[in-house]
This record gives sequence, structure tokens and C-alpha cells, in this order.
Amino acid sequence: MLGYTYSYLLLGILFFVFWIILFLWRKDTRKPMLLFSSLFGFAGPLADLLYTQDWWKPVTITNTAIGLESIFVGFMIGGIATVLYEDIFKKKIRLRKNYKSRKEKDNLHLILLILTALILFFGSFYLLRLNSLVSTIIALIIPTLYIWYKRKDLIVDSLMSGVLLLVLSFLVYSTLNLITPGWVDEFWYFRNVPHLIFLGVPIDDVIWYFLAGAFIAPLYEYWLEGRLINKK
Repeated sequence: MLGYTYSYLLLGILFFVFWIILFLWRKDTRKPMLLFSSLFGFAGPLADLLYTQDWWKPVTITNTAIGLESIFVGFMIGGIATVLYEDIFKKKIRLRKNYKSRKEKDNLHLILLILTALILFFGSFYLLRLNSLVSTIIALIIPTLYIWYKRKDLIVDSLMSGVLLLVLSFLVYSTLNLITPGWVDEFWYFRNVPHLIFLGVPIDDVIWYFLAGAFIAPLYEYWLEGRLINKK
């Protein structure tokens, strides 16, 4: 049995298995995968700034509160969530003809949406003194609802991606628990939620994966005003 030092890294490696499958599967989804993998790889350590205070205390290979693993795991989840629905249900993005001429405006829309999520996340935690789970729920639900309001055609993509990412997390966490049994009890505080674990996934992470998938999945289409159509 491996020690818990490598559990967080192994979490990223297990997600990487699915990431590389999706990346190699379709050439046309590689660009959004890499883009949002990079974006959420950067967001990983920012999130752990809060999560390590009341959510969990992962052991890292650098023996620091926030390790390189947070970048690695964030990178994997960001890319997977971006294309999981499109790949499984054989969808592709049809961009509008004049999207290049509106690029600066579209970039601003995406930046404002991401900034809104970050402000809600850190503001809820530090200003409103809410725990990191409630802060996460607020930070993910409000921008997601805004996307739904502006782009009702992306609601199915969003909801299905949340479900699919959650199902994938069940598989990854259950596998990791076979490799390093007890890693969840070792890492989690269980301060914000009851000590409930479903198929290896703590209840707060069940909420997180669904909301993260629902938020991340429609971002690329929302950003470029693309439409999902059936892939022939």
C-alpha cells in the first residue's frame, strides 16, 4: 500500500488517464481542452488557499499546504469538463461567421465572468465569513445561472457535464481508495458537511464536481457564441 504522500498526485494521474483519452480521441476539441486546462490549472492553487483552511488538508509531495498537485489536478479537471459532454454525445461547436471581428468583446465577457466567480468565491469567504463550501456554491451557481439566462441552448450541456464529471469522480475516487485506502478520512476535515461518503467521494466533493462541471462546460461556447450541433 502506498503512503498518503502520493495520494493527491495519484488523484491527478487518474484524472490524467481520462484527460489524455479525450485529448487523443478528437483533434477538434484539443484547443478548448488545453485552453481551459491551463485556466483551471492556475485556479487550482487559488482554490486551495481557501479549501486547506476548512475543507481538507492534503499531503503533498513538497510537504507544503498547497502543492504542485493542485495545479495538476486543476489542469486535468478543467480540460475534461470542457469537452466531456461533446465527446460522449458526439457534438461539435459551430462558430458564428463573424466571431473573429468580435474577439475583443468576447474576451472581455469571459474575463468578467471568471472575475465574477473569483470575487464571489473570495468575497463570500473573507468578507461574509462563510465556509469554503458555501463560498464555492455561490461562486459557481451565480455565473452558471447567468450563462443559462443568456444562452438557454447551453443548459443541457451544462447539466449533463455536471453529471458526467460527477460520475467520473466516483470512478477516480473509488480507484484511488483501492490504491491508498483511507485517504479521504486522512485528508478531509468534514467541518462544513456531515461525514458522508458516496462511492468514495465525500459529500462536499459530490457537490463540487457537479457544480464545477456545470460551470466549466459551457464556458467555451458562451465565450465564442458557438452552438453545439451533432457531429456527423
